[in-house]
Amino acid sequence: MQRTKNLENPENLIVSIQVSLDGFSFYIKNKEHQCVEAKSIAFARSLSPEKALIEIKKIIEATPNLQQNFEEVVVVYVNELFTVVPQALFDEKHLTDYLKFNTKILKTDFIVYDELETLELVNIYVPYANINNFFFDHFGTFTYFHSQSILLNSTIAVASTQIAEVFVHVRPNTLSVIAYQEKRLLLSNQFNFDTPQDFVYYILFCYEQLQLNPEIHPLVLSGAITKEDANYEYIYQYVRELRLLAPETTTPEELKNTILNYPLSL
Repeated sequence: MQRTKNLENPENLIVSIQVSLDGFSFYIKNKEHQCVEAKSIAFARSLSPEKALIEIKKIIEATPNLQQNFEEVVVVYVNELFTVVPQALFDEKHLTDYLKFNTKILKTDFIVYDELETLELVNIYVPYANINNFFFDHFGTFTYFHSQSILLNSTIAVASTQIAEVFVHVRPNTLSVIAYQEKRLLLSNQFNFDTPQDFVYYILFCYEQLQLNPEIHPLVLSGAITKEDANYEYIYQYVRELRLLAPETTTPEELKNTILNYPLSL
C-alpha cells in the first residue's frame, strides 16, 4: 500500500487532505503544529472520480505549497461507499460481500478497510483508486482513511457511557450519523440532503428506527453548522437536548483527525 518517493530534504511538514466528489480540502502544518496553509475548494457539482481527479490535479499544480516534500501525508476519503461490521465477524476474503448489500460496487472497485480496534469494528470502503494512484505518484508514501472511521473513533472521546446519543457531523449537503451507547455502536450511516427539512427528516428517521426518544436522547452536532444555520434552527424544534461541538473539540488532536478539526468539511 506504500510507494517510496525520494525525500532527501523533507521539510518537516505534514499535510492532511480531504477528498470527496464535491470538493477538495487540504491543511498543511509544520512540526510545531502551526498552520502553513489551509484551503477548501468546492466543485460546481458532484463529479465522477475521473473528472474529480482532473480538478484535483489543477488545484495541486496551482498550489506551490503542495509541490513540497512532506514528512507525512494523510488522505481522508469522504463518500457513502462504506459499511461497518463487527470485528468478530470480519473476514478479509469477503470484502465485496460485506459492501455489496449497502452500495452499488463495480468489479473493478478497489476495496479496503480501516480497523477500529477500540470499538472492535471494521469499516470497509471504496477509496477512489485513480485519485489514490495519483497521490502515490505525486507524494510517494501516504496513509489514508475513510471519514466515517475518523468520526467513529472521535465519537468515543465525547460519548456518554450510559444513555444513547446521536452524533451528526455536517458537511454541505451531507450528514454522517452515528448512534452510540455504552460502548456499542447502534448506527453508522451517511445521507445527502438539500434542504433543512431533509436534514431534520433523516435525523428523526434515525431516532425512529432506533426507537430513541428526541425528548430524552441527546443529539450532538459538529462540522459545518452553527446556531445561526437554518439546519440548526429546524432540528432545535424537535430535539430537546441539543449540543453543538466547537471545531476545536470536535475531534482529538491526532494527525489523522486534523482535517476534521479545521472548517474544511465538504
